[in-house]
This record gives sequence, structure tokens and C-alpha cells, in this order.
Amino acid sequence: MRRSFVVRRSRASVGERRLPGDGPWGGFAFSLILTAYALYYITVARLDPLQLVLVGTALEASYFICEIPTGVLADTFSRRFSVIVGTLITGAAWVGQGLVPVFVAIAAFEVLRGVGEAFIHGATEAWIAGEVGDDAIGPLFLRETQIAQAASFIALPVGVGLGLVDLRIPVVLGGGLTVALALALILLMPERRHPRAAAATTWRDTVGTANRALLSIRTSAMLAALLGAELFWGAASEGYDRLWEIHLLQDLGFPPLGVPAIVGFGVLSLVGTLIVIASAQVARRVVRDASDRAVSRALVAVQVVRVAARATFALAPSVVIALVPFFAESMVRAVFAPLFNAWLIRGTREDVRATVLSATSVANALGQVGGGPVSGAIGRAYGVPFGLLSSAALLAPAVAFFARAVQRRSVTNSPRAPAALI
Repeated sequence: MRRSFVVRRSRASVGERRLPGDGPWGGFAFSLILTAYALYYITVARLDPLQLVLVGTALEASYFICEIPTGVLADTFSRRFSVIVGTLITGAAWVGQGLVPVFVAIAAFEVLRGVGEAFIHGATEAWIAGEVGDDAIGPLFLRETQIAQAASFIALPVGVGLGLVDLRIPVVLGGGLTVALALALILLMPERRHPRAAAATTWRDTVGTANRALLSIRTSAMLAALLGAELFWGAASEGYDRLWEIHLLQDLGFPPLGVPAIVGFGVLSLVGTLIVIASAQVARRVVRDASDRAVSRALVAVQVVRVAARATFALAPSVVIALVPFFAESMVRAVFAPLFNAWLIRGTREDVRATVLSATSVANALGQVGGGPVSGAIGRAYGVPFGLLSSAALLAPAVAFFARAVQRRSVTNSPRAPAALI
């Protein structure tokens, strides 16, 4: 599933997306939803572990089908239009889910959300890079993470209060605010610089954009290895992102002392938000002075930490022990997402960025479609901890592929290497 509890897919898996409004507005709206929707699935819609994952599979299958075409359209015609349409669709899908607490209806609205997320992803990052330039995107993405998390810190207690009344309210309200954001972007979002604005008029241009992007992937060993990493990241993420709440709630008895579940998970969100804000600030200062090679090695290291943290979380015998690796994974995911986006964008040709980003995200979605149901089925048959452990095992190949991608990137950037094809 494309989201993290305390940070937005960015692939996430479809939940780690960044909207241009992921400052105060977007961060507030999304955090309202995050506060309640997992508990809404578990306690109101009564979804079991396999259904929880199948809902995510519906999202990812839709995203998988639409991601490449929407990325090509964004590169060829308008990234601004793609972001606005995707934001509108995503908000409407959340509203629908909050109004109809039935498995089939939730899965159908997740299919719709997958379409919206496909429009947003790639186009957003490419639009930002076009507006501010390549050199500014790394610090900007980290700064955006901090701003969104600050808005989340305000939204979480609001979501908890509304959730105590009815878990559906934060989901519907967050979706409504997302729809309103899309309408606001029509007036506020510029597109001053599009690399193919003068030629983006014909179907031949669209096909040409797609062909150039595919050529970049085929002729780049770095991007090929990255697709392998994305495949296993996706396979590992869906089970974890859909099962960690039910693991804490049903297996480890969280929250303790009779505290309402929405309050307990709200407190987790608040603590996680503070950790993410602090982590992003530290990463911002470090990356400002670090070389590209140092950043690359750090990205590999945090992926190794993720494997260990996830396995420890699955096997932890108590809530107190489980929360340590839980927050550790949240922290490294928060740091990894913006740095990885900047790292990838700098290695991709400007005129095909949205399409290449879409291709890597499609690999992630394909992994989620294949790996998510496996973790869900294991969780239903043998218990949720084993489902989570399977997701940790799927992370290991992703680390190996990503290390290979980093190695190839270093070779490409070497003074003796031929000119980069990406």
C-alpha cells in the first residue's frame, strides 16, 4: 500500500505520494485520514487480514495499469493537469470509502484511488524539479516532509477527537479537504516550465516520449537494477502496511489500560511525527554537505536497518519492545523517501522524468500485487506475525538490487565512464 503511518510512496508504496499541497493543507487532510482509516477497516468494516491486503491489491492493480500511461501524458502534455486530476479523484475515492463500510465497496473505491494516485505520481516530482531546478530538489523535498509533518501534528488530535465520535468522520472529511485542494490548485498551481510544452500536441509526441523513457531504462544498468529493487520493495510493503495495525491491536493488546484504540494510535502518530520531523531536519543538514556517493551509501544502509527493524517488530513479545523497531522503520522510511526521489531525479533525463518515475513505481505496484496477498494469506493461516515476517524476508532481495543500482550509478558518474544514458 502506498503510504506509511507517519510519512507519505511514495510508493510508499500508493501512500508515500507528495502533493504540491503537501504543506499545511495536504498534510492536514491526509493525516486526518491516517488517524482513523485502518481502525475503520478493522472495527467498522470488519476486514480480516486477507481482506485488508486484498483491498491494497485492488489499489495496486489499478495503479499498475494506469501509471505508465498517466506518466507519459504528464511528460507530453501537462504535469499540472495530471496532478490536479489525480488529487480530485483521490479525494473523491476517500469520501466514498468513508461512506460505505463494505469490503466490496472499499475495494472498488481503492481501484478509483489507484487511478488518481497514478496521475499524481511522477508528475508531481517532475513538476517540482521543472519549477525549482535539479539542484534544489533534495533540500526542498526534505523541507516539504517537515512542513507536511508539522501539519500532521496539528491534524492528529483533531482526527482523534472526530474518530471518538465516529471513525468515518475523519476519513470523509480528509477526502473532502483533498477534493477542495484540487479545486484550489486550479487557481494556484503554475506550470512555467514544461520541457516539451511547444511540441506536446500530437499522439506521435506521446508515443515518442514513451519510447525515449523505455530506451533510458533498457540502456541503463542502474535503472534496470532499480526496477528489481522496486519490485521487492512493493512485495514487502503491502503486507506490512496493511497488517501492522491489526498486529498491535489484536496480537499485542495495544493500547493498554483500556484506552480507546483511536486515542492510542493517535498518540503513536504524534510521537512518530515528531521523530520524522527531527529526522528530516538532521538529513537536510547532512545532505547539504554530503557527496552523491555518501548519500547513495546512506540510502543502502537505511534499507538494511529496515529489514532488521521489521523482523524485530514481527517477533517482538510485547508492545514496549515492538514500538522500538516500529519507530525505527518509520524514521528510516521518512528519511529515505525524499532523498531517494532526489537521487533518482538527478539521474534521469528531464524530458522523460515523469515516465521513468512511473516505470519504477509500476514495478513497485507489480510487487505489491504479487507479494501482498501472499503475506495476507500467511497472516490468515498462521497468524499476523508470520505475515509480517514474510514481508521482512521480501525486503532482503530489494536491498541487494538497490545496492547494485547504487554501484552502477557510481560507475556511470566515474570520470572514466562513458556519458550517462539516463
